[in-house]
Amino acid sequence: MSTPYSSVVSYRTRWPSRAPSQIALGPYHLKVEFRERSRMYDRRKRACVNIEDGRIELREDLAGLQLAEAFFECIIRLSHFSKGCQQGCIEEAYTHSFATGMVEFAQRNPQAWQWFNLLLAQHLSSKEAQYDRVVHGFVDQPPAMPTQVFIGGHPVTLRSIPKAQCAGAFGWYHFSRREAQLYDGLTGSNLAVVALHELTHAVHHTYDLKKRDLHRNFRRAQLKGWLGIMKRSPHVWRWLAWVMSFPAKATLEAA
Repeated sequence: MSTPYSSVVSYRTRWPSRAPSQIALGPYHLKVEFRERSRMYDRRKRACVNIEDGRIELREDLAGLQLAEAFFECIIRLSHFSKGCQQGCIEEAYTHSFATGMVEFAQRNPQAWQWFNLLLAQHLSSKEAQYDRVVHGFVDQPPAMPTQVFIGGHPVTLRSIPKAQCAGAFGWYHFSRREAQLYDGLTGSNLAVVALHELTHAVHHTYDLKKRDLHRNFRRAQLKGWLGIMKRSPHVWRWLAWVMSFPAKATLEAA
């Protein structure tokens, strides 16, 4: 589906003021508030997940990519917290917690999801980004599955494999080859979860995380690694953003 250029300009000029008022993830429904530093739950931070008072707090002076990064960090924190992923959990648990948390965030919070992608698109230098158009469905055809992504300067191959090669799994990440493999029969939300899962293994690999590492190291790697993908591999995030936004149409059959 495509839309006239004037319509794109129209929604772009009014959407930034519509920051999300709340976020639902797991059993939590948190208000989103912009606050002065002096009123933050933790004054040292740009953003806080304040479970006790039911708030996500964003420092009021944040804008552009700083705001996008702070908000994204809160979603990562809340994803792990809502799924009980904490210090002591293994790398596989952090990987799946991130993947399922992001898909849940996109599907349960469409306004926040659209706002986040618009924020990225407005402030990234790449003309390829246009993530706002993707999540609104303003594209002539669905983005194709990418074949390569750069994570921390390392090329990672992404390819689909037939059921005979899957060994009963939906996907694999081969550390020695730096290759993420996805079962070619994946569809719907499961496609998004598995793709995010395997690429998050690649992120952890790039940041040299151990099977059992510190909670803060997993969070930091996911924040920096995925922001790097959004900034420097726009074709990858365009595809993932579309799959998360329109799971009923998502498939690898033609990949």
